[in-house]
Formats: sequence, C-alpha cells, structure tokens
Amino acid sequence: MTRAENISKRLPHFYRQWDRESQISLLTSAAGQCMDESEKELISILHAHWVDKASRYDLEKLGALFRIQRTEGEADLDYRNRIKTAILRYQGGGTVSAIQASVRIALRLPQDHPVEIKENPEVLWKKNYTVRSGTKWQEDARSINDSTLDITLSVDTENAKITDPTFKNITTGDSITFQGDVSYGEVLEICGDKATLNGEDQSSRLSISGSLRLPRGVSQWQYTEFVGGNQGAFDLTLFDKSVFVVDITSSITLEWAASQPATFELRLPKETLTKAGVKAKEVQEILDSVKASGVKAELKLV
Repeated sequence: MTRAENISKRLPHFYRQWDRESQISLLTSAAGQCMDESEKELISILHAHWVDKASRYDLEKLGALFRIQRTEGEADLDYRNRIKTAILRYQGGGTVSAIQASVRIALRLPQDHPVEIKENPEVLWKKNYTVRSGTKWQEDARSINDSTLDITLSVDTENAKITDPTFKNITTGDSITFQGDVSYGEVLEICGDKATLNGEDQSSRLSISGSLRLPRGVSQWQYTEFVGGNQGAFDLTLFDKSVFVVDITSSITLEWAASQPATFELRLPKETLTKAGVKAKEVQEILDSVKASGVKAELKLV
C-alpha cells in the first residue's frame, strides 16, 4: 500500500478523496509520492552501506575501507565476495566457522552447504638409514600422537648375514628383536607384532619388550645385532688368530603415519571449483589469508 492510500484511509468520506479528480485526492497523491520517493532514497543509502546490497562505486568505497581494490573488469559479485572474505578475516579469522564461511562465499555456495575440514590430517613419513651394530640416531615423529612404526631391514654387505637384529627405543626402553638370521639378499619386514622374511610369515620369531611405537616428539634409537665367530675369514698373516670380525652394514627403512600438528585440510570436490570458475590457487590464497598465524592450511581436491 502506497503512502497516498494510507493518507486517504484516514480522511473523512465527504472529503471525496476517493474521487481521483478532486483537489484533496491530487494533494494526497502528490504528498504520498514524495514520501515514497524519499523512502526509496533512504533505503538506497542504507543499501550503499551493506556489502550484500552495494554496487559499483558504493561497493568500491566499502572495499577501500579494507584496502581492497577492484581488479580490471571484475564483476560486482566477485568483488563483493572478496570484500566479505576480508571482513571475516578482520572479525576473527582462523576459526572453523570463519574458514567455512569464506569458502562458501568464494565458491558461491549456500550458507548451509557442507564444507569438510579435517584437523591434524595424516601424512606418511619414510626415513632411510645405513646402520651397523651399535648405531644410534634421533627420530622426530612430527605428530601429535604416538605412531605405529613399520621397519624394513636388508643386509648390504655381500655374502654376510646378521643374527638377532634388535631395534631399541632408548627414550622409552621398548625394543623388538628378530630371533634368527637375515642374510644378504633377504628382506625383513616388521609391522607391529607381525614379521615377514622374504614375504613369509615369521611373526613367531619376534621378541617384543614393551610396545614398539614411535612416540610423539623426539626420541633416541639404537640398532644392534649379534656378531658371531662365524662371521670372519682366515688370515694367513696372523698365526694366533683364525678369524676377524667382518664390518657388516645394513639398510633400514622406517615408515609411519603422523597426525600433523597445527594443520588442517580443506576437502572439496573438483567439480565445485569448476562450477564456480575458481582455481585451486585462489582457494589456497583464501585459506592462507583467513587461517590463524602459525597454522598450516592444505587444500585437497577429491
């Protein structure tokens, strides 16, 4: 209902406001029209201060508040989304809800559209070492939790074999020993309380003290083996000794899945980016701008 109609309803019937040719009708119509136009102008002023409603130059003025300039040829919708993302960053970026809201805005998704964020995603680590009996080293799990450790061992020295290889966590005192021989060309794999030698199950030959896991943080490790008298060769230059110890080197590989600290992973379907016409690089830039300082943000397309 217009302002003129509202005014007419309040006038007595004998004023003939219902007659469009009467003076009172023309007067109320003119006054009502002025009031309607004034209301429209007021609403347009209010809209100019709202990011969702502002357009063209008004939108650029709002963008200037956050030092965000319109790029050449950029449409109002894309420019508006960049401004809204900046507002979220100023109003407490780094929270899960702020990150999800920024992604929805950038990809033009509904407010209730699910956006999957996985905190502390797992990453696979693999370390290779060349060791001798007694070798010590330091290992950093790079994880917020203890990790299951997979160990692979092979002998590098030709025509040699090792006996009772042992892996010990000096920090915790836990250890695991494979009771028996591993010869050159053979591969020993240990995963938890399971062991295989050249693919054949040899779990019954494992001797475990404690729980062999890679603890979070830094830990000290040592590799040892039993070197018997059969590991030698006859030396004609020495009459009082018949054998000498062979220097045996072996290769070990340690593998584990680490839950990354201070890291989150945003998982998005590839078609979502394609429909929105947004590149993965642009989404990554949004994550880097909204995330909290010191936190690593990763984008995974599924």
